[in-house]
Amino acid sequence: MDELRAGTPMVAGEFTLVPIERSFIASDSGDWGCWLSGIKEPFAIIVCDATGIRAFDTEATVIPVESLIQKIPDLRKIIDVELR
Repeated sequence: MDELRAGTPMVAGEFTLVPIERSFIASDSGDWGCWLSGIKEPFAIIVCDATGIRAFDTEATVIPVESLIQKIPDLRKIIDVELR
């Protein structure tokens, strides 16, 4: 299972930051037992301010916010609340 999720929005002055995290869970079994492994890592950050909404990946490259909204069902609602 590999999915993107929005973390808890953080307000820093005039900016609202919404972290986007990637989580991955895998399991396997064999003659010697079962294994479960998982990771949770940063994927991107969304910056909301008076000039608009921008998203950056972990290498500071601009990524389209709409592509994240398509992958994360609740993201549009989170962003709309933060912009009020």
